Amino acid sequence: MSIKLSDLYVIMVTYNTSCQDSLTYKNLKTINGLNLIVCDNSTNVAIKKENEQLSQSDNFKYIDMGGNKGLSKAYNKAIGYIEKSPDKFICLFDDDTSINEEYFNKLLNNLNKNHADIYLPIVLSLERIMSPCLLKKDRCIEVKSLDQLKGTLSGINSGMVINASVYQDYKYNENLFLDYIDHDFMRSMNEKKKKVFVMYDIVIHQNFSMESNDVDSSYKRMMILKHDFKEFYKDNKLMYFYILTMYKYVMIKKYKKLKFLFIKNIKL
Repeated sequence: MSIKLSDLYVIMVTYNTSCQDSLTYKNLKTINGLNLIVCDNSTNVAIKKENEQLSQSDNFKYIDMGGNKGLSKAYNKAIGYIEKSPDKFICLFDDDTSINEEYFNKLLNNLNKNHADIYLPIVLSLERIMSPCLLKKDRCIEVKSLDQLKGTLSGINSGMVINASVYQDYKYNENLFLDYIDHDFMRSMNEKKKKVFVMYDIVIHQNFSMESNDVDSSYKRMMILKHDFKEFYKDNKLMYFYILTMYKYVMIKKYKKLKFLFIKNIKL
């Protein structure tokens, strides 16, 4: 059986961003026959109304989350509308990813030639290889070159493609709000012995917010990161403190601000 574009469902989660300003949305609406689900975590009423009208006019599914419920809940809500059969596939995208028709042509080629449960593209940010990465004792370790991708793999959400049947017995951890949702998913998939395939012929360039944020935005993001680290490492307190300390050190070095030593708790 040949996998076609109509067998793919693309989930794009947005937050207080107009679809008209979303690079991902503008790219995806040019792809004829694409099944796009816009999951809107926006708190801005005007933006939500605009996104709903635009999505419906473009014949896409629109879901209003009723406020910022986080990424996990948005994914679970969107996946609830998709048939969980082995011949359906789910693509995940941020709302600021550059994507084109060539991506889908190569993706369909990979889906039809290589059987797997999870497909990972190469995702680059500046000079870094963001995805795939290695998962070692719950640590996500970036590789310096693609030939180092040997061992237990993880990857980021954006560009990841999953066989819909995976979700017959899996839901995203809704205690995770924004960060490490993808690594928590991949950790679970590796435990279930799911097959992961790296699509070396697909390269995506992604903006990494921690590289471009200002001091205040980075601090707020660190508050969320601390919350999500605590959940991800709930069975490994030592690793939690180690990883959090390393991130604090990176932020202090970058901004020359000691405020990152004391990351407040955040209620989400």
